[in-house]
Amino acid sequence: MGFLNLSFLWTMIMPLIVIIYYFFRKKYIQQSVSSTLFWREIMKETKVSPYLQHLQQNALFYLQLFALLLMMFVLLQPYIKTKNISGEQIIWVVDTSSTMLAKEENETIFEKHKNEMLALSKKLGGKAVTIVTVGAEPKIVLQDEKNRARIERAIQQLQVTYSHEDWPNTMDFLQSIIGKKSTAVYIFTDAIEPKQLPKRTKNIKWIVQGSEKKHQNISLQRFGAIQSAEGIEAIAQIENQNPKSQQTTLKIYNADQEEIARKTINLKANHITKVRLDNLKSTDALTARLTVNDEYAADQSMSTLLATDSSQIFVDQSLHQLISKAFQSIDSSASTISSNQLESIQSKSILVTNHTDLLHQSKNPILLIGRDDKKALKVDGEVKIIDPKLFSYASIEDIYVEKVYPKVRNAKTLVTVGDTPLIQQTENGHIVVLMDLQMTDWALHPSFPLFLWSAKEKLTAHNSQLGTFKPGEKRVVSLPESKKGIDIYTPNNEYIKSIADGGSFVAPSKPGLYYVKTDSDPLYFVVALEQQEKTLSEGTSFQYGELSKQNTINKDNSIFSTILIIMILALLIVEWEVQRRYGFTN
Repeated sequence: MGFLNLSFLWTMIMPLIVIIYYFFRKKYIQQSVSSTLFWREIMKETKVSPYLQHLQQNALFYLQLFALLLMMFVLLQPYIKTKNISGEQIIWVVDTSSTMLAKEENETIFEKHKNEMLALSKKLGGKAVTIVTVGAEPKIVLQDEKNRARIERAIQQLQVTYSHEDWPNTMDFLQSIIGKKSTAVYIFTDAIEPKQLPKRTKNIKWIVQGSEKKHQNISLQRFGAIQSAEGIEAIAQIENQNPKSQQTTLKIYNADQEEIARKTINLKANHITKVRLDNLKSTDALTARLTVNDEYAADQSMSTLLATDSSQIFVDQSLHQLISKAFQSIDSSASTISSNQLESIQSKSILVTNHTDLLHQSKNPILLIGRDDKKALKVDGEVKIIDPKLFSYASIEDIYVEKVYPKVRNAKTLVTVGDTPLIQQTENGHIVVLMDLQMTDWALHPSFPLFLWSAKEKLTAHNSQLGTFKPGEKRVVSLPESKKGIDIYTPNNEYIKSIADGGSFVAPSKPGLYYVKTDSDPLYFVVALEQQEKTLSEGTSFQYGELSKQNTINKDNSIFSTILIIMILALLIVEWEVQRRYGFTN
């Protein structure tokens, strides 16, 4: 404790004057008493409680003296010295990867670090703080914020993103925002090596808060499945990262989260065990879960989609060679076959042809380029896009078209030349281009291969799966049209979020199996935990770098001043009441 304004020590004269006045005041008044009848009783009471009698007779004096002393303390401005976080600016770097969910006693590492940040927020001393989260890429959650309520609210809202932490990119990002200021950088993580931090220590102090506990963990490292003639064959790889052997149960669930198989496995200490399951019932996706008691649950479950050949593309060899070459440049699995072979393909591969009859006979998704049953007619006019969804990445309004074929009945028009349909989409989802490459200069434009890629994505979107994503990954995917909108659900029909029309696809953060709900069949996809997040590392807490010790003391006088002023007001009220009842004491 100290005083900010010692120049007001001269105010000590005021209580001294009151004390001196008290000593020199007239203490007794000579008064005649007509009777001494009750003198003995009165003297007895006085002797029994002399201090109380003294206080009653001199109450106003003590109250005035105490009030003057409190006023003197207010003028001196007393304060409490508290330690403050050093540095001109303060940066908190928070690891939001999946391994932060490992448990330490009754809370996760992430929850522990959030509590540490809440405690540090009380020691900021009015300084601004910047909060940066670390995942697939660094993000600023809060920048140069001094308001403590907002800082605490931001800390409470922090969530694990499950993405693997990118420390090199984060360190480069931190160097760009630190600048030349004296900075204290707090890193809240499970484990980071000193060599991963920048070598720069001049005017920067790095404070790493790590997890020093050796966690017990059993991890489902890999899980996959293929379709065979006898059913589905699945294989799982389980790693026991503990020094002791343990038993676990592997359960397999189908796309509807119904258990279809289980197996009890004995795991050797610090050993990887492979498990195979045969003759599983047919389903669109499988989920494997371990029943085990350890300190990290995020790597105990894994989902997989069954491999399909829907990504294959077969191009009719009667079409222009530029079409097959363009498809081979965007998909190495594309191949050229004869027109007769197209009819024999029974899988859900994409067929690129000009045979109109396949639009009704084949169950495969079809990209029709030209027509073999009609003659082309000359057209005149500008190319106009009616539905832009298929042309989000490349416009075709600058191409020249000489001739087009007659339109396909009951098909939706996507592009026109003047008033004549140029590109259509049938009710079954097939895409129709009503011209040959010889009738246009489209193949000379960059939009041609981009259109073929968009058409491929559009046609494959009618299959039962979208693929595998990293947590929170952004990817361009082609989704079928839906009048009710496109929503993402878990297999238990728990709503996750909606996808905006025309917006890019962003996968959920939490690993697991999901499906996109549309007007037709659900489209399954998997959010997979990255392999780096399936191994727990033992970390440590350390510091290096030095900062100036200036501004490390916080002088808080607001509490003292408020309390003293309230006490003075209360004393004034009590003095008024004493004077009203007893008058001035003698």
